[in-house]
Parts: sequence; structure tokens; C-alpha cells
Amino acid sequence: MSEFKNGNDSTELFTTDSWRVFRIVSELVEGFEKMTSLGPSVSIFGSAKLTPASPYYQLAVEAAKHITKKNFAIITGGGPGIMEAANKGAQEAQG
Repeated sequence: MSEFKNGNDSTELFTTDSWRVFRIVSELVEGFEKMTSLGPSVSIFGSAKLTPASPYYQLAVEAAKHITKKNFAIITGGGPGIMEAANKGAQEAQG
């Protein structure tokens, strides 16, 4: 059920497929507006299963450090593994 209702709560709004399209588009626009304030950015995504002992984890830390030092923002999915490594590298480079 939708949380959006009219004044008398009898008709639910924004539940049809056509209204759903507008909600999705509005979320996309909101994301683009937030991303424009970051400036130049690099997205790093990868396996969430790699541990800090993995050479690929270490490579992601070093890559993110170098990218950050070139004044690029690092964007990740925030998860463990490669994305955690990229966040760590960016932090270590004061990004």
C-alpha cells in the first residue's frame, strides 16, 4: 500500500505503473543533482568477498590513493571487499 493518500484516505495515489515511472525518474534526477556537486569522480565497484589479505584488496587501496591524490572523488557501493578497500585508500589520501 502506498503511504500517499488524498485528504479522505479513500484513494491511494502514485500506485499505478504510470505514476511509478515518475517516482523512479524523480529519484534519478535527485541522484544526478547530488553527484554534480562532487566534481570529477571515479566509481570503484568489485567483489565483496575479498579480504584485506587479498592482493586485489591491496591493489584497490593503492589505486584509490593515487586517484584521490589526483583530486578525484572516489565513489563506491560502500560494501566490504574491493569497495571497502577503495574507501580505505581514499581516506588514507585524505580524500
